[in-house]
Amino acid sequence: MCFGLGFVCENHPDRAWSAELGCQCGAGDPCACNRSPDIDAGIEEPDASQIIEDAGVKKRRH
Repeated sequence: MCFGLGFVCENHPDRAWSAELGCQCGAGDPCACNRSPDIDAGIEEPDASQIIEDAGVKKRRH
């Protein structure tokens, strides 16, 4: 499950490749929704409906 990001953790393909939503202990692998034999096909419009952003929280730069 990539939550519409298009990539999953290489070591844990059931987790999104995201520090907040899943896991980043491995490299990012294309999710099943992002695989196509046609390299130009890819994801037309990622499903971002599962991504939650808290607009009230200030982002910090490290």
